[in-house]
Amino acid sequence: MACSLASFASPVPLGTALAMIFRLLPLLLLSAADEWEPLRGILQLYFPIRDMAFTAGTAQGRRFTFEKGKTKTSSPLPMASSSKFPVAIAIAGVVSDGHLSFDTFAHEVFPWWSSSNSDSRSRVTLRHLLSFTSGFYWPDASGFVPCLGANASQYSPEACAKEIYQQAPFEFEPGSTWSYNSFHLQVAGAMAASAAKISTQELLQRYLIKPLRLNSTQWLGGENPGLAGNMMTTADDYDRILRAFVGNELFPEAISTEMERDYLDGVKVSNASTFLVTLLGHYSMCNYFECFPPKLQSFTESCRKRNIHMDAGLFGYYPMVDRSKGMYMQIATATMPTSQKTFYAPTIASMALRLLSKFWVDRALGVQEEEMEENRGIDAVWNLTEGLLQKSGLTNTFSSAAAVWAGLKQEELMV
Repeated sequence: MACSLASFASPVPLGTALAMIFRLLPLLLLSAADEWEPLRGILQLYFPIRDMAFTAGTAQGRRFTFEKGKTKTSSPLPMASSSKFPVAIAIAGVVSDGHLSFDTFAHEVFPWWSSSNSDSRSRVTLRHLLSFTSGFYWPDASGFVPCLGANASQYSPEACAKEIYQQAPFEFEPGSTWSYNSFHLQVAGAMAASAAKISTQELLQRYLIKPLRLNSTQWLGGENPGLAGNMMTTADDYDRILRAFVGNELFPEAISTEMERDYLDGVKVSNASTFLVTLLGHYSMCNYFECFPPKLQSFTESCRKRNIHMDAGLFGYYPMVDRSKGMYMQIATATMPTSQKTFYAPTIASMALRLLSKFWVDRALGVQEEEMEENRGIDAVWNLTEGLLQKSGLTNTFSSAAAVWAGLKQEELMV
C-alpha cells in the first residue's frame, strides 16, 4: 500500500487525517500479509507521534516490534515518570526475599524515624510509600529537597530519606490521602535497601537489571539515584520488564496482586493530584489502573475488572500490562515539551494511540474477546482527547483536540 507519513506532511485537520486511517483499515485487513499488518498501518499513519518504537507480547515473549523515525528499540530514552514502576518491581523483589514486608513500618528500618503514636509519621509503611499514600505532599507532581537536586550524588540513600523525613511537607494521616510526588518512592527505595543491607543501586542491579539482563538500563544520580524519574533505558529492556511482570517471573503472583490493588478506593486525593487521577486513572503501586474510554465520572468497577495497568511518562512513554488477558504492550517515545502550554501533549498523544491500537494488538495475539466497537476509530480518539481536556481543565491550554496535535510539532525528540 503506497501510503506513508509523507501523506500527512502538510497540515491536515485531525478529524480528516484520523478518518483516513480508519478508511484504510478494511484495505489493510484484506491485503494483510500477517495478523499484525493492520497495527503496522495504524502506527505508521499515526502522525501525532512521528518517532517511536512499539512492542507487544505475552509472558511467553515478544510477538511484535515496530520502529518509526529516529527511535529504535535500542535507542536510549529518558523515562521520566515511567521510571517508577520498574523501581517498585525491584523493591517487591526485596519483599519477596523476606527482608521486609509491604506492611513494615519505616521506623522498624530507620532508627531515626519516629515511633511515637503522637507523630503520624510513625504509622508510615512500605505499602503507603509505594502507593503514594504515606502523607508526604508537594504542590505539583515533583517534590524537592536538596538531596533530590543537582547534588543528589553527594548523599547516601538513607541520608536522602532522612532529609525528606525532616524537610518534606507531611500533610496527611498515612493511608488517608493520595498525593503524587517523588518523596514516597525515594524513601521506599532507601528503606528496602537498608532492610536488605545493600545500596539502592545494588538493589536495582540485584532485583531487576541483572536477572532480566537489562544491559542498557540505569538510574542517574550515583549512589543516590532519582528513583521517581531518572531511569534511562531502551524499549528492548523495558519489554523484558513487562514480559517478566506479566509472567510473574521475578516473584510469586501474590506479590504482583498486591502491586495491582486499587489503592485509591476510599482514599482522598490531594488538591495537587486530582488532575492526574482524572487524566490517568486510579493508582496501584507505582502504576495506574487504566480506565478507557475516558471517564466523565468516577473510576468505574468495569475499569477495575479489566485490570489493565500502565505507568505513563511525561515524555510520552506508555508501558502497559493487561493482567486479565496476559499481555503487554508499550509505546516507546520521548518528546520533550518545550513550553508549559504543550506540557501534556506527548502523554495525550500516546493515550490516543493506545486507544487506537490495543484492539489490534489483542486481535493479533489471539486474546481479543470483544467485537470492535464502532466508536473505536476517529470519534473515539477525538472524544477521548476532548474529554480529557475538559475534565482535566486543560481547555485553557488547548482549545481543542486539534490544538494538542498542532502543539506536538513544536516539541523536541530526545534521542
